Amino acid sequence: MQDLLKIASQASIAGGALLRGYFGQELPFREKAGSDIVTEADLASEATIRAILQTACPAFNIFSEEQGLTDKGSEYTWFVDPLDGTHNFVTGIPQFGVSIALVHYHKTVLGVVYQPMTDTLWSAMDGNGAQRNAMPFSVRQSEDIQRATIAYIQGYAAKKASAKVIQNALSDHAKRVVANWAPSLDWCLLAEGRIAGLVSLDSEREDQLAGTCIAREAGVLVTDFTGTAYDPGMTRFLATTHPALQAAMIKVLATIDLDE
Repeated sequence: MQDLLKIASQASIAGGALLRGYFGQELPFREKAGSDIVTEADLASEATIRAILQTACPAFNIFSEEQGLTDKGSEYTWFVDPLDGTHNFVTGIPQFGVSIALVHYHKTVLGVVYQPMTDTLWSAMDGNGAQRNAMPFSVRQSEDIQRATIAYIQGYAAKKASAKVIQNALSDHAKRVVANWAPSLDWCLLAEGRIAGLVSLDSEREDQLAGTCIAREAGVLVTDFTGTAYDPGMTRFLATTHPALQAAMIKVLATIDLDE
Protein backbone atom coordinates (compact mmCIF):
# COMPACT_ATOMS: atom_id res chain seq x y z
CA MET A 1 0.00 0.00 0.00
CA GLN A 2 2.94 2.32 0.64
CA ASP A 3 3.89 2.02 -3.05
CA LEU A 4 0.35 3.04 -4.05
CA LEU A 5 0.51 6.06 -1.76
CA LYS A 6 3.77 7.07 -3.41
CA ILE A 7 2.18 6.76 -6.87
CA ALA A 8 -0.81 8.88 -5.80
CA SER A 9 1.51 11.48 -4.30
CA GLN A 10 3.60 11.68 -7.46
CA ALA A 11 0.47 12.00 -9.60
CA SER A 12 -0.98 14.78 -7.45
CA ILE A 13 2.27 16.74 -7.50
CA ALA A 14 2.55 16.37 -11.29
CA GLY A 15 -1.02 17.60 -11.77
CA GLY A 16 -0.46 20.40 -9.29
CA ALA A 17 2.68 21.56 -11.10
CA LEU A 18 0.62 22.05 -14.24
CA LEU A 19 -2.00 24.00 -12.31
CA ARG A 20 0.67 26.24 -10.83
CA GLY A 21 1.90 27.02 -14.35
CA TYR A 22 -1.60 27.91 -15.54
CA PHE A 23 -2.53 29.97 -12.47
CA GLY A 24 -2.96 33.67 -13.14
CA GLN A 25 -3.57 33.28 -16.86
CA GLU A 26 -6.78 34.39 -18.52
CA LEU A 27 -8.18 30.95 -19.34
CA PRO A 28 -11.43 30.38 -21.22
CA PHE A 29 -13.87 28.14 -19.40
CA ARG A 30 -17.15 26.43 -20.07
CA GLU A 31 -20.01 25.96 -17.68
CA LYS A 32 -21.26 22.53 -16.73
CA ALA A 33 -24.48 21.52 -15.04
CA GLY A 34 -25.17 23.14 -11.70
CA SER A 35 -23.02 26.25 -12.39
CA ASP A 36 -19.77 24.25 -12.16
CA ILE A 37 -17.03 25.18 -14.63
CA VAL A 38 -14.11 23.49 -16.38
CA THR A 39 -10.93 24.99 -17.83
CA GLU A 40 -7.96 23.88 -19.89
CA ALA A 41 -6.07 23.56 -16.61
CA ASP A 42 -8.58 21.02 -15.23
CA LEU A 43 -8.22 18.91 -18.35
CA ALA A 44 -4.42 19.09 -18.48
CA SER A 45 -4.09 18.12 -14.81
CA GLU A 46 -6.60 15.31 -15.23
CA ALA A 47 -4.84 13.87 -18.29
CA THR A 48 -1.46 13.90 -16.53
CA ILE A 49 -2.79 12.29 -13.36
CA ARG A 50 -4.72 9.61 -15.22
CA ALA A 51 -1.68 8.75 -17.34
CA ILE A 52 0.48 8.25 -14.24
CA LEU A 53 -2.13 6.17 -12.44
CA GLN A 54 -2.96 4.05 -15.49
CA THR A 55 0.71 3.35 -16.20
CA ALA A 56 1.42 2.35 -12.61
CA CYS A 57 -1.84 0.46 -11.99
CA PRO A 58 -3.26 -0.60 -15.37
CA ALA A 59 -5.80 -2.98 -13.82
CA PHE A 60 -7.41 -0.39 -11.51
CA ASN A 61 -10.58 1.53 -12.28
CA ILE A 62 -10.31 5.32 -12.44
CA PHE A 63 -13.02 7.89 -11.87
CA SER A 64 -12.12 11.50 -12.56
CA GLU A 65 -14.28 14.59 -12.56
CA GLU A 66 -14.20 15.39 -16.28
CA GLN A 67 -13.64 12.02 -17.99
CA GLY A 68 -15.82 9.98 -15.65
CA LEU A 69 -15.29 6.27 -15.00
CA THR A 70 -12.87 3.95 -16.75
CA ASP A 71 -14.13 0.59 -15.53
CA LYS A 72 -11.63 -2.28 -15.62
CA GLY A 73 -13.75 -4.51 -13.41
CA SER A 74 -11.30 -4.08 -10.54
CA GLU A 75 -12.03 -4.08 -6.83
CA TYR A 76 -9.86 -0.94 -6.66
CA THR A 77 -10.93 2.48 -7.96
CA TRP A 78 -8.96 5.70 -8.06
CA PHE A 79 -11.08 8.83 -7.47
CA VAL A 80 -9.49 11.97 -8.88
CA ASP A 81 -10.38 15.64 -8.64
CA PRO A 82 -7.67 17.24 -10.81
CA LEU A 83 -8.58 20.79 -9.76
CA ASP A 84 -10.58 21.17 -6.59
CA GLY A 85 -11.53 24.84 -6.35
CA THR A 86 -11.91 25.74 -10.02
CA HIS A 87 -13.87 28.91 -9.26
CA ASN A 88 -11.07 30.10 -6.98
CA PHE A 89 -8.50 29.21 -9.63
CA VAL A 90 -10.28 31.14 -12.38
CA THR A 91 -10.79 34.23 -10.23
CA GLY A 92 -7.16 34.32 -9.09
CA ILE A 93 -7.64 33.05 -5.55
CA PRO A 94 -4.77 30.66 -4.71
CA GLN A 95 -6.95 28.28 -2.70
CA PHE A 96 -7.19 25.14 -4.83
CA GLY A 97 -5.68 21.70 -4.98
CA VAL A 98 -5.52 18.18 -6.36
CA SER A 99 -7.32 15.34 -4.61
CA ILE A 100 -6.74 11.61 -5.19
CA ALA A 101 -8.22 8.71 -3.22
CA LEU A 102 -8.03 4.95 -3.67
CA VAL A 103 -11.13 2.96 -2.77
CA HIS A 104 -11.14 -0.80 -2.25
CA TYR A 105 -14.72 -1.89 -2.87
CA HIS A 106 -16.44 0.76 -0.68
CA LYS A 107 -13.58 1.58 1.71
CA THR A 108 -11.12 4.43 1.22
CA VAL A 109 -7.68 2.96 1.79
CA LEU A 110 -5.56 6.03 1.04
CA GLY A 111 -5.89 9.69 0.19
CA VAL A 112 -3.64 12.53 -0.90
CA VAL A 113 -4.35 16.24 -1.27
CA TYR A 114 -1.81 18.59 -2.82
CA GLN A 115 -1.86 22.39 -2.61
CA PRO A 116 0.46 23.52 -5.43
CA MET A 117 0.73 27.18 -4.40
CA THR A 118 2.16 26.28 -0.99
CA ASP A 119 3.75 23.00 -2.12
CA THR A 120 1.94 21.16 0.67
CA LEU A 121 1.09 17.47 0.42
CA TRP A 122 -1.25 15.86 2.92
CA SER A 123 -1.55 12.09 2.81
CA ALA A 124 -2.93 9.16 4.76
CA MET A 125 -3.37 5.41 4.59
CA ASP A 126 -6.14 3.58 6.43
CA GLY A 127 -4.92 2.71 9.91
CA ASN A 128 -1.52 4.42 9.51
CA GLY A 129 -2.16 8.01 10.53
CA ALA A 130 -1.81 11.23 8.55
CA GLN A 131 1.21 13.05 7.18
CA ARG A 132 1.96 16.58 6.04
CA ASN A 133 4.92 16.75 3.67
CA ALA A 134 5.93 13.26 4.86
CA MET A 135 5.86 14.27 8.54
CA PRO A 136 3.27 12.61 10.83
CA PHE A 137 0.75 14.89 12.51
CA SER A 138 -2.44 14.68 14.52
CA VAL A 139 -5.28 17.10 15.02
CA ARG A 140 -5.14 19.97 17.51
CA GLN A 141 -8.38 19.91 19.47
CA SER A 142 -10.82 22.76 20.06
CA GLU A 143 -13.99 22.23 22.09
CA ASP A 144 -15.67 25.64 22.43
CA ILE A 145 -18.12 26.41 19.62
CA GLN A 146 -18.03 30.14 20.44
CA ARG A 147 -14.31 30.20 19.59
CA ALA A 148 -14.56 27.84 16.64
CA THR A 149 -13.98 28.56 12.97
CA ILE A 150 -16.18 26.20 10.98
CA ALA A 151 -15.92 25.50 7.26
CA TYR A 152 -19.08 25.08 5.22
CA ILE A 153 -19.03 22.94 2.07
CA GLN A 154 -21.85 22.30 -0.36
CA GLY A 155 -22.24 20.48 -3.64
CA TYR A 156 -23.56 22.13 -6.77
CA ALA A 157 -26.83 20.22 -6.38
CA ALA A 158 -27.44 21.49 -2.83
CA LYS A 159 -30.38 23.83 -2.34
CA LYS A 160 -29.34 27.45 -1.82
CA ALA A 161 -32.03 27.86 0.82
CA SER A 162 -30.54 24.97 2.82
CA ALA A 163 -27.09 26.52 2.57
CA LYS A 164 -28.32 29.82 4.01
CA VAL A 165 -30.16 28.08 6.84
CA ILE A 166 -27.08 26.08 7.86
CA GLN A 167 -24.68 29.00 7.62
CA ASN A 168 -26.98 31.32 9.55
CA ALA A 169 -27.56 28.74 12.30
CA LEU A 170 -23.85 28.06 12.72
CA SER A 171 -22.98 31.77 12.58
CA ASP A 172 -25.25 32.41 15.55
CA HIS A 173 -23.03 30.18 17.69
CA ALA A 174 -19.55 29.91 16.15
CA LYS A 175 -16.80 32.51 15.98
CA ARG A 176 -16.78 32.36 12.18
CA VAL A 177 -18.22 30.28 9.34
CA VAL A 178 -16.15 30.21 6.16
CA ALA A 179 -16.90 28.90 2.68
CA ASN A 180 -13.59 28.42 0.86
CA TRP A 181 -14.93 26.49 -2.16
CA ALA A 182 -12.06 23.98 -2.08
CA PRO A 183 -13.44 21.06 -0.02
CA SER A 184 -10.34 18.89 -0.02
CA LEU A 185 -8.29 21.73 1.47
CA ASP A 186 -10.95 22.38 4.11
CA TRP A 187 -10.63 18.77 5.24
CA CYS A 188 -6.86 19.18 5.53
CA LEU A 189 -7.19 22.43 7.49
CA LEU A 190 -9.52 20.58 9.84
CA ALA A 191 -7.12 17.63 10.08
CA GLU A 192 -4.42 19.98 11.36
CA GLY A 193 -6.81 21.79 13.71
CA ARG A 194 -6.41 25.11 11.92
CA ILE A 195 -10.20 25.14 11.80
CA ALA A 196 -12.30 23.38 14.43
CA GLY A 197 -15.27 22.05 12.51
CA LEU A 198 -16.74 21.36 9.11
CA VAL A 199 -20.22 20.87 7.73
CA SER A 200 -20.69 19.43 4.25
CA LEU A 201 -24.02 19.35 2.44
CA ASP A 202 -24.49 17.13 -0.62
CA SER A 203 -20.95 17.63 -1.92
CA GLU A 204 -19.53 15.59 -4.79
CA ARG A 205 -17.98 12.28 -3.76
CA GLU A 206 -14.60 12.87 -5.39
CA ASP A 207 -14.29 16.10 -3.37
CA GLN A 208 -14.61 14.24 -0.07
CA LEU A 209 -12.88 10.84 -0.16
CA ALA A 210 -9.23 11.86 0.15
CA GLY A 211 -9.96 14.63 2.62
CA THR A 212 -12.08 12.49 4.92
CA CYS A 213 -9.40 9.79 4.89
CA ILE A 214 -6.71 12.28 5.93
CA ALA A 215 -8.92 13.95 8.54
CA ARG A 216 -10.04 10.70 10.15
CA GLU A 217 -6.49 9.39 10.28
CA ALA A 218 -5.45 12.63 12.00
CA GLY A 219 -8.09 12.06 14.68
CA VAL A 220 -11.01 14.13 13.41
CA LEU A 221 -14.49 12.93 14.40
CA VAL A 222 -16.67 12.44 11.30
CA THR A 223 -20.40 11.66 11.42
CA ASP A 224 -23.60 12.67 9.69
CA PHE A 225 -25.65 15.60 11.00
CA THR A 226 -27.24 13.44 13.73
CA GLY A 227 -24.04 11.84 15.00
CA THR A 228 -24.34 8.57 13.09
CA ALA A 229 -20.92 7.04 12.51
CA TYR A 230 -19.07 7.80 9.27
CA ASP A 231 -19.96 5.86 6.16
CA PRO A 232 -18.35 6.62 2.77
CA GLY A 233 -21.79 6.66 1.15
CA MET A 234 -22.89 9.64 3.24
CA THR A 235 -23.67 12.89 1.45
CA ARG A 236 -23.93 15.06 4.57
CA PHE A 237 -21.01 15.31 6.97
CA LEU A 238 -20.36 16.91 10.30
CA ALA A 239 -16.71 16.82 11.36
CA THR A 240 -15.03 18.24 14.45
CA THR A 241 -11.81 18.11 16.43
CA HIS A 242 -13.43 17.43 19.84
CA PRO A 243 -16.47 15.48 21.17
CA ALA A 244 -17.80 18.54 23.02
CA LEU A 245 -17.76 20.60 19.84
CA GLN A 246 -19.33 17.72 17.95
CA ALA A 247 -22.21 17.63 20.45
CA ALA A 248 -22.69 21.39 20.21
CA MET A 249 -22.79 21.36 16.41
CA ILE A 250 -25.23 18.43 16.32
CA LYS A 251 -27.47 20.42 18.68
CA VAL A 252 -27.36 23.44 16.37
CA LEU A 253 -28.14 21.40 13.25
CA ALA A 254 -31.01 19.64 15.03
CA THR A 255 -32.84 22.99 15.22
CA ILE A 256 -33.17 23.33 11.44
CA ASP A 257 -35.16 21.44 8.81
CA LEU A 258 -33.22 20.95 5.60
CA ASP A 259 -35.97 19.03 3.83
CA GLU A 260 -38.61 21.73 3.83
